[in-house]
Amino acid sequence: VVSTQSTGDPERKLTIDELYNHAGFKLASFNTSALAGLAMFMFGNLITFIQMLTWYLKCVNKISGVEDLAVKIIVILGFIIGLPLSGVISDRIGRAKTALVGSYTVLISWLLSAISVTLLYATMLLVGGGFAVLLPSAIVFAFENSSLHQHNRVIMIVFGEYILGQIFCIVLFDTLINLVGWHWITAILAVPLIFLLIFFHVTNDSPRYLAISGRHHIAYEHLLMLHKSNNVPMMQGRLKTQEIAQRGQCCSPCSMVNLRATILLFILFLTFSFCYFGTSYGVFMTLLQSGVCETGKIVGYLTCESSTKSQLLRSLLALVPDILGLVFAVILSGAVGRKISLLILSAVAGVAMLANSVCFQPAVITLVELGLGRGFTYGALAIIMVYALEVYTTDRRCTSFSYLLVLYAIGIYLAGILTVEFMISTSVVFIVLGVVLFLALIPICFLEKVGKTDVDENLDEQQPLTSQ
Repeated sequence: VVSTQSTGDPERKLTIDELYNHAGFKLASFNTSALAGLAMFMFGNLITFIQMLTWYLKCVNKISGVEDLAVKIIVILGFIIGLPLSGVISDRIGRAKTALVGSYTVLISWLLSAISVTLLYATMLLVGGGFAVLLPSAIVFAFENSSLHQHNRVIMIVFGEYILGQIFCIVLFDTLINLVGWHWITAILAVPLIFLLIFFHVTNDSPRYLAISGRHHIAYEHLLMLHKSNNVPMMQGRLKTQEIAQRGQCCSPCSMVNLRATILLFILFLTFSFCYFGTSYGVFMTLLQSGVCETGKIVGYLTCESSTKSQLLRSLLALVPDILGLVFAVILSGAVGRKISLLILSAVAGVAMLANSVCFQPAVITLVELGLGRGFTYGALAIIMVYALEVYTTDRRCTSFSYLLVLYAIGIYLAGILTVEFMISTSVVFIVLGVVLFLALIPICFLEKVGKTDVDENLDEQQPLTSQ
């Protein structure tokens, strides 16, 4: 039996951030981040699955190159269309309910796409729209259920699950494609969505959102349950909060208070998304030209002619830079802060890209340079997303984050266009990516430091931290 006796001064003014720090980041906090992070796991599934499936269907002459491009554009279009509205809805009705709607939308449309190639085109727009509803709410939910000092751990979990989703899809596709076909693989990949549905059915919104919405009793019960799960006595005091109706438009992303940060984040979201996915495609083209496999083979994915084991190994090895880059970015961010970390990551990745363009050699050194570029841009992308989540206050956080994800989706599209347009010259791709990464240093220098205080602490009302 865990003691629920409170400790401390009943009149002490406490913030939710302080209560999360007091509870610690133990099993209950980890489970919350991991379950909410399943949305990123599924997004990694989607990105990888669309690439593998369309290439496989082209290989067996089920679709043409134009149809391949059309499927990818439809997914991105659905994602872009759904994002602005999803953020507004999440800030109105809550993260859990919005993520639940998104999970149902993705699950139903995903399963429908498994029926036939024809339905694949019709449902991919819904899949993209479903992820637009699910992803911002789930990510914001994970970060709001932790303190500022715990955000680096949440980064590792949530963005690590994106990589795990890619690995899961690669292994499943390469293992089962000749056994059960792509229809059943599509259905199996939807299984994690069931866990998301269960989780968001039974969970409440984060205490931060509940408090600003006036549901202080539920916020208290949530925090008390967290303390019980972590075997830590609850602190006594008065909870700092404020009604959402009193906050108004002062915290919107386009207000004068946040306009500078919003413009800089728009630029950086587009930049790092473009460079990460452009570098990923650059890895593919370099391997294609380096003699690792014969020209015309699909590197890193199963094709009609290539060995399954060799393609599986190359696929998994291509994700090693993402893992190392994420770990390095989190450690560096904890040591020197988000802003300095972004400067270092962007500069090193830019040097690696330009080195590839000047001294391009189909050898191991080229793959190492590409690994630095890919890994560091992924780490920078994770940090800039966390920075965005820390800049905006709770009542407009999901709206702001959704707007920024629109630029993320546009970056994916532009990266694909770049590699298609300059397929003849890989060096040109590397030059463009290197120059863009160095230009990103300018907006990074203008970013303000965040993370030392919680913006939600600057509130007016004081609510007693009791269950009454």
